[in-house]
Amino acid sequence: MLIEECYFGWAAFAHAAGCDSKTWEVEARRDEGLRPGVTAEQPHTCTNHLCTHANTFGRVAVRLLCRDCDAVHTITGEGLTEARSTTGATGWGQRPVRVGDMWLWPGRPTFPGAQPHQHLVTRQPQTITPETLYGVISSYAGSTGEQLWVAGAVPDQGGAHQVSLTRWRYASRGLTALEEAAAWIATAETRTHSPLVVTP
Repeated sequence: MLIEECYFGWAAFAHAAGCDSKTWEVEARRDEGLRPGVTAEQPHTCTNHLCTHANTFGRVAVRLLCRDCDAVHTITGEGLTEARSTTGATGWGQRPVRVGDMWLWPGRPTFPGAQPHQHLVTRQPQTITPETLYGVISSYAGSTGEQLWVAGAVPDQGGAHQVSLTRWRYASRGLTALEEAAAWIATAETRTHSPLVVTP
């Protein structure tokens, strides 16, 4: 999962009109469902190689309750995958870290216990949305295996640079430290940039 998918494209559950609560009680139920039209004498069969060919299937139901406004959301599905994790492993849910004038929102680490290999960047720590996004920092291995960082600044759908999933007005060359990449983003709009030359 790239870092934009980690932070964006998720919709919050709505409370009733006028409710100021931001909390939900969350419960889950897991059970087995019986496929319609099958019996022990006539088992389920199909040609789909992803199917377990069983007469039953695993079901999951998740419900959310707000005791302040009585709103309830119920989510159900079959064949779902579930994973328990932490904010350090998924990236999402961690507090942003201030580096100079920028706030860095960490993504997923390359492997458990490692540092995040991508960060989204904002100018303020309150929230991160597509509207407050200002930059991205992504790491890669250089020609001799050293860790380098590339930074993109100022989201621009028509921008000439693509870093991760987003197009940017400005992008750096390989930088040697995360702090250097954050400083580069902080001054991207005021620095003199080499002209971008596109050859046919």
